[in-house]
Amino acid sequence: MKEIKGFKSIRESFGTRQVRYGGYAALITLAVIVGLILINLIVGQFSPQIDMTKYGLYSLTEQTVQVIEQVKAPVNFYGLWRPGEEIPDLAEVIDLYTTKNRNIRFEVVDPNRNPGLVSKFDRANTGIPSGSLVVEGEKGFKIITPQDMYEYMYNEQTQGRSIVGLSMERKITAALLFVATGQTPVIYEVTGHQEILLAELGLNALVERENFALRQLNLVQASIPEDASIVLLHAPQSDLSQGEADKLLAYLEKGGRFMVLADQSVMELTNLNQVLGSYGMRFDYGFVVENDYYYTGGASYLGFPDLLEHDITIPLLQSRSSVLVVNGMGISELDAKRRTIELKPLLVSSRNSFLRTYVEDAESESLDTDIPGPIITGMTAIDPNWIQGNDPQARIVAIGSGALALYYQWNPANLDMFMNSIAWLEDRPETLSVRSKSMYLWPMRINGFQMVLYAIIIVIVIPLGFFITGLVIWLKRRHL
Repeated sequence: MKEIKGFKSIRESFGTRQVRYGGYAALITLAVIVGLILINLIVGQFSPQIDMTKYGLYSLTEQTVQVIEQVKAPVNFYGLWRPGEEIPDLAEVIDLYTTKNRNIRFEVVDPNRNPGLVSKFDRANTGIPSGSLVVEGEKGFKIITPQDMYEYMYNEQTQGRSIVGLSMERKITAALLFVATGQTPVIYEVTGHQEILLAELGLNALVERENFALRQLNLVQASIPEDASIVLLHAPQSDLSQGEADKLLAYLEKGGRFMVLADQSVMELTNLNQVLGSYGMRFDYGFVVENDYYYTGGASYLGFPDLLEHDITIPLLQSRSSVLVVNGMGISELDAKRRTIELKPLLVSSRNSFLRTYVEDAESESLDTDIPGPIITGMTAIDPNWIQGNDPQARIVAIGSGALALYYQWNPANLDMFMNSIAWLEDRPETLSVRSKSMYLWPMRINGFQMVLYAIIIVIVIPLGFFITGLVIWLKRRHL
């Protein structure tokens, strides 16, 4: 049969170079499209997410992951809110917990439709705020209210509080530890010296939500109880008596844990320094005057000292947080101390600072009686520095600022410093780094040298670079 001319030309056209190349391109395009579809289907099964926020607001710390992996018994998360009214940030964080351990289950409970379940957790019959999260396990339960899920700071412009950080992971992880163990360490606040109690600062509820029980102790009237996990001496206005010092020394010799925050408001700390001197350090009377603008908070008695690397400060260093020290008192290391003791500084002022020992003179000019910087304002001690098994180890945190916790609303890092110290004393590494995640944008702090360097780069180097580049291009084009 005679082939139709038109079909012959069509058949011959398939043999041309253009059609062959076009066919190859079409096949490659089709293969790419099919491959993208398959990749999307595979990726959709795993739902990977990358936390691009600066401080990892929507990812879990390594310590939290370790806690989650240790959960062997069922733990229930109850969200007390109406469906669809949950806090978006909280839903993201809860999902991170439930996907890492099948023993952790989450359920939304409408308080209006399930009053019986809500009353089960409302033992004080005071009501549970809507939006709260209840973490329940075999050893008990913890309630996390919406106010507990964020960190706040006082805003002078709005005359109110502003959200500066997320506390959800910290609170949920602490609750998991409690419901898994049922143990609550006890912190005893020493009284009888006009101390500032944590309840006066509104920190008692926070400490208790971190799974610590808070009690008061008058060392004149009683000895340190056997269940004391930490003894806290917070901003005393007078020195310890000899009997109180002896009781503290006996407690530390058994592996006790002691935290003291003090400043120059007390003229003499003879007996307190006797306790600290047994572990190689002492408070130096006076207050730090900071003359380096990079280290000051607007006044010479307000300082942002350097944070030295320590388990307590590492989370703050990672988040580039600065601790505010007001009227910081110096701490020095004694020349004579036991070899088993290990001392580590936490906070150190600048080289341009000095310790004013004649406190009646508030001038920033240096006096002959001043001690030149840098000045240590925070230090830890452990004895012995190396232990094996369950041997007792005494730990001390000494901070030369009785007002450290007082300014936590203006500077949240102060609260992290305080709580990290407590966690280190209790030897709870799994919660030490699970701190609030900052959402606050701090102003850039630069010293004089950095200001000059940046000015030279921006005003001279960059414009000069553009000028030289333009000149070279003009000279080359001129000869074309």
